[in-house]
Amino acid sequence: MRAGFILFFTLVSGSLFGQNIITPQGEYMDTTLNISAHCAPPYNIFYYQIKGKYPVSSAILLADSKAFLKQKGGKYTGTGYVTFRFFIDCEGIMSRIRVMQTDENYKTIHFEKAFVNDLYQYLKTMDQWKKNIDVQNIKNANYMAYISFKIKNGEVVNIIP
Repeated sequence: MRAGFILFFTLVSGSLFGQNIITPQGEYMDTTLNISAHCAPPYNIFYYQIKGKYPVSSAILLADSKAFLKQKGGKYTGTGYVTFRFFIDCEGIMSRIRVMQTDENYKTIHFEKAFVNDLYQYLKTMDQWKKNIDVQNIKNANYMAYISFKIKNGEVVNIIP
């Protein structure tokens, strides 16, 4: 009975939260790097090198994230930045998500796990990333992108793509 409860809790909690892994290289919400078979191998190509900025304005993303967090109903605290760095494969799929958390002076801190998970869940709703990119001699290139949430007293006040 106890083993069944633990298995159930593990399965349910896994779908609600990001896979939080801390390594010497950093903290990750998702450590997998899933790249579709027809995509190029991963290179260090950044979104700004290929004009791959997310196609929705920061103002709209801010309003959407606030609505998303309000719908979640959490009471959040803290001031600083939560930044997600991730790969986008040639099909526009996000993977290998690293999370960096700092205070307003850019010193490493940790926000509440529930808050970071809610931001991560919002991030996963962003599905309009640039696809099928050809850069130099690389067809169907993958690229790295960042999204930073500026937090003031537990509220998202800006999004910096």
